[in-house]
Amino acid sequence: MKKVVFLLLIAYGLSLTAVLALGQSGTDIAVLNAGVGARPLAMGGAFTAIADNADAPYWNPAGLGFITSQEITCSQTRLSTDADHYYLSYVTPALGGTIGLSWIQVGLGNIAQTSSEVDIHNEVQDISLFSYFSNAYLISFGKKLNDHIAFGLTAKYLSSEMFGISGGSGWGYSLTPGIMIRFGNSSSVSRLPYPVTLGFKIDELVNTQQWGTGTVENVPPKARLGLSWFPWSESRVAVDVSQTVKSNYSPEVATGFEWSDRGLSFRAGYNASGLTAGVGFVVGHVIVDYGYVSQELSRSNVHRISFGGIW
Repeated sequence: MKKVVFLLLIAYGLSLTAVLALGQSGTDIAVLNAGVGARPLAMGGAFTAIADNADAPYWNPAGLGFITSQEITCSQTRLSTDADHYYLSYVTPALGGTIGLSWIQVGLGNIAQTSSEVDIHNEVQDISLFSYFSNAYLISFGKKLNDHIAFGLTAKYLSSEMFGISGGSGWGYSLTPGIMIRFGNSSSVSRLPYPVTLGFKIDELVNTQQWGTGTVENVPPKARLGLSWFPWSESRVAVDVSQTVKSNYSPEVATGFEWSDRGLSFRAGYNASGLTAGVGFVVGHVIVDYGYVSQELSRSNVHRISFGGIW
C-alpha cells in the first residue's frame, strides 16, 4: 500500500510539473466559480477528500469510484450579483465504475445598456437590452482501483451567450482529473468509515475558451489537495488547500466540519469569503441540504438549498 501511494504521489508531482509549463493567460471560468451543492458549500468548500454524493463530478470525480448507488441533486439560487444559478447532477454505477452527468447555468436577463449622457430631464436613456447565459455541461467517470484508491476524470463543455452583444457568444472545454486515497480500515462495529481520506485534483488541467470576437483564452489550472478525517464516528473534519498555477497567486485554504447522526447533519466551515454553515436531512430516499454562504466579490450572504434523492 505504501509503495502504491508513493508511486501515485510521484505521478501527480510530474503532472503538476507539466501544469507549470502550460500557458498562463486568462483568469477564470465564471460559470464554475460559484460552487455547487448546499452540503459542500456549507462546509466551506472543503470537499475534495469527501466527494461522496452527486456533487462529486464538480468537487472531485475520483469520489465517484466509491459511490455504489444512484443519486440526483438539484438547486436554484439567486446570487448576490442578481444572477440566477441553476444546478442539476445525477450519478449512477455503470461501465465498471460510476458515471456522473451535471449541468450548471448562470444567467442574467434583460440588462439595460444606458446612454453615457443625460437627456433634458436629467435622466439616462436605455439604448438596448441584452441578456447573458453561461452553461457548463459535465460528464464524469470514476473507478476504484481497490477499496482504498480511486481515480476519476471530469470533462466539461462550456458555452456562453450575450444576446444583443456582437461577438458575445463563446464555447470551450476543460478536463479535471482527480484521485482519492482512503487510509485505515472501515469498521462496522464502531460505525467508523475509513478514518482518513486524501483527495487531489487539478481543475482545468487542459482547457480553452473561444469567443465570437476571435479571442482564444486558456485559464491557469488550479491544483487542490484535500484531507478529511473522523475524530469520532459521527463527526468529520476536512481541510482543502488550493493553488492557482500562475505567478502572484497565493494558496487558498478552506476548512469544514460535519456532524451526522440518524439522518440529521450540522455543518460549518470557513474560507476566503468568510464563515459558512448549514444543516441536512435524509428521510428515506429524500435528501434536503441547506447552506448559508457568502460571495467573495460582494461579501453578501446567499442561501443555498439542494433537493435530491438516493436509491
